[in-house]
Amino acid sequence: MQITQDELFDIIAEASNRLHVDIRDAYKSGLLEGYLSGIGMEDLIPNKSDERGYESYTDGKILIFGDSMVKDKDILGCVKSLGISKERIEMHLGYTEAKKFNFKNLKYAPNYRLVMFGPVPHSGKGKSEYSSIITQVENEEGFPKVVRLTDGHSLKITKSSLKNALNKELEMGYISP
Repeated sequence: MQITQDELFDIIAEASNRLHVDIRDAYKSGLLEGYLSGIGMEDLIPNKSDERGYESYTDGKILIFGDSMVKDKDILGCVKSLGISKERIEMHLGYTEAKKFNFKNLKYAPNYRLVMFGPVPHSGKGKSEYSSIITQVENEEGFPKVVRLTDGHSLKITKSSLKNALNKELEMGYISP
């Protein structure tokens, strides 16, 4: 279909107006991020990590902490099925592993992108005044983003909780494959 230059300008003006209205509506209803992702403009979403004062690499390491009945090879299989290199995964599985890990080493370390938690003890090395290790990493400035792995009710590492969480981060563009 051939259109004139004037018709093209009318289409652009109307499309711009509709987009403006849709973006405002999505913002007012708290759905802006999903809307922009849905129309292929997720690159316009302000990066939450900027609020932490630094930017980590989208292809950075992904740490997994917590008690797990899922075998290491199955976790790596989930990761591989999503196109994520197994070299990016650091597993600290077992209930007490997080207790021994010094989380301060993750502060302002751009090579760490995501910390995923299953069941871990509340106390740990360098926990400070926070009620748990997870709360500290979630709330203290300079740490990578935290994802809690749950079965819907409680912290639990399962193949599906891991795959769903990683898939969400991939879809949002927070991590790269």
